[in-house]
Amino acid sequence: MQKHFQLITVDDIRKDEDSILEALSTARNDIKLLNYYKELPVSFDASLKQNDNGVVEIHVHELQAAAMMIEKEVFIKCESLPHDVIAKVLKIRKNSGSAILANFHYVIITAERRVCVRVRVSEKYDATFRYNNRLVHGLIEDISFSGLSINAPKGITLEENSKGMVSIALSSTRLDLSGKLIKVNQGDSSTKFIIELEVDKKSERHISQFIFAQQSKIIRELKELYSTGPDTILL
Repeated sequence: MQKHFQLITVDDIRKDEDSILEALSTARNDIKLLNYYKELPVSFDASLKQNDNGVVEIHVHELQAAAMMIEKEVFIKCESLPHDVIAKVLKIRKNSGSAILANFHYVIITAERRVCVRVRVSEKYDATFRYNNRLVHGLIEDISFSGLSINAPKGITLEENSKGMVSIALSSTRLDLSGKLIKVNQGDSSTKFIIELEVDKKSERHISQFIFAQQSKIIRELKELYSTGPDTILL
């Protein structure tokens, strides 16, 4: 699971897990699960099937199960829990529509602080950021209504908070927008530029359509993954 959370400790790790298991044993149908697959939130209700010796079995939606198969972890929300929880996914049982979970920890889900829904882009879409006479050219990694990140070759450097022009090609549409460089993440072989966008109604409409199309693709991927996978998946 990409880092969407921050672990927290209330008492100590063992006592926290005991309190989580106790709360889940009384929750029954009051459980909601959450994954982020390609930055898209995947969240469905779930219900407790069994709670035994630190291992919990829950009934899950098939799209949730598919996301859990990929991420190998899942967030748990429940009114009886004082904080959100993350758990390790041990097994998916398609024939019973259930998942086996263990290793429970309290978390803060930092991804929920986002103002806009973000999606990771699988296909190659060009993007450039121009600041004075300097140019960043790369591929869109993810995009939302308020910003995007560009994955560019390593070696390009720009100062954070630089304001410039962003050009992006979304399917058959090209958009030119004002943008502000918020953060630069240097990787081993590439650099990620995170940019805040200033959008108007026209560009917001095109971005909305693009995001919706990407979300539809992601959901189709999850459905296909679930339908073509084995009946029992060990993770």
